[in-house]
Amino acid sequence: MKTNIIKTIGLATMLLTTLVLDANAVSIKNYDAVIEKYVKDTGPGVAVIVTKNGKTLYKKARGLANIELQVPLKTNSVFRLGSITKQFTGAAIMMLVEQGKLSLSDDLHKYVPDFPTENNKVTIRHLLTHTSGIANYTEDENIWLRELQTPTTLDDMIIRFAKHPMALKVGEANRYSNTAYVLLGKIIEIASGKTYAEFIEQDIFAKLAMKNSQYGGLQIIPNRANGYSASKEGYVNANFIDMMWPHAAGSLLSTVDDLNIWFKALRNGQLISAESYKLMTSPMKLNDDSMSNYGFGLGMFKLNKYDAVGHGGGIHGFATHAFYIPSEDLYVAVLNNYDAGNPSEISRVLAAVALEIPLPKFEKIAFNKQQLTPMMGSYKLASGDIRKIFIEDNKVYSVRGDGHKWQVYPMSDNGFYYDGSLSYFTIDKNAKGQQVMNFYSDLAENPDVAVKQ
Repeated sequence: MKTNIIKTIGLATMLLTTLVLDANAVSIKNYDAVIEKYVKDTGPGVAVIVTKNGKTLYKKARGLANIELQVPLKTNSVFRLGSITKQFTGAAIMMLVEQGKLSLSDDLHKYVPDFPTENNKVTIRHLLTHTSGIANYTEDENIWLRELQTPTTLDDMIIRFAKHPMALKVGEANRYSNTAYVLLGKIIEIASGKTYAEFIEQDIFAKLAMKNSQYGGLQIIPNRANGYSASKEGYVNANFIDMMWPHAAGSLLSTVDDLNIWFKALRNGQLISAESYKLMTSPMKLNDDSMSNYGFGLGMFKLNKYDAVGHGGGIHGFATHAFYIPSEDLYVAVLNNYDAGNPSEISRVLAAVALEIPLPKFEKIAFNKQQLTPMMGSYKLASGDIRKIFIEDNKVYSVRGDGHKWQVYPMSDNGFYYDGSLSYFTIDKNAKGQQVMNFYSDLAENPDVAVKQ
């Protein structure tokens, strides 16, 4: 779903609930430092897990599950997953494919005949890979701001979504669409003869003994964490959302332990074949023969030199991120009961600790305009794109091409970082004496180099 980060009796109980296996004390301190940097103990917080080669390296919770009652988070606290739900939907589709109940090449109109696609043939594969061109309903402000609180049905939602024109032609680009995943939920219901909630809970959660996972709703859920949002006054309770609206795009709840069970089962063939898992974790070829970075409910990205597969989520009161690095058999999940949190960065830094990836110090230093001015200017990448850095209103900004202007912060005499990100760059001179920008994205081992013009 949409995205866009006290003292009590027994302070230790308030701050941390911990289970650590197979890790040395130095490593634990390093992991602890990450959590303590990003999460206050007096507000909403996180539950995290890091596993490698089947062993739990680190598991911890910090912060409050309920601020009003001063209830601390625990490692078995239940969080809304947001769009991490999509990988369950993708797996459910592949389970039905393997059962012969549907095909990835099936036309959407076989299951939802009246949904408008403007003469485009939209297949199940297109829906899964966000290449359908179907608009994303969470970008409709009327729905997002007014309608999500209203009880609805799946069929009524689909009728509502049908009012949106296609955003793109099929296969033209990877364009995120929660609408596409709600349609996949409808397809699952028709092909399986069960509601989406029944299929996920009976055929996945029960089968894998994921006892703390379920479809969201108004039911009482033990250990459920309250969700919080940011406001000018500080933390506030997140707005209500009728959980039918996110449906197969973001309706599920779980714990870090259950997510670890889930992804291990997914990659080890307990639910779907190795061939199906490969499809889920492979990019999609677009119309221009370029490749997207998204499979079936799972995205592909680089962390340093490692290939990773995973997904994040954002829904009222919650932000989440979980990913897997196959070469290292490393899984990291971070669940945050604060929709303005940054679980993506936390998860990446935890992985960096586990893999011993050096971390720059992302700390602001005093701004020296006279020293920085010679570094400002336009830098040309090998692709031909231009990245500019400049000083405006006594702040430093970076912009690539005609993109968004981002503020960057000096962290050394020649280094700059983006707040809320693990991307940074340095300004140096190459062997030819040219001034160059070395841009490191997500702790990349090798930078993208741009030469000052």
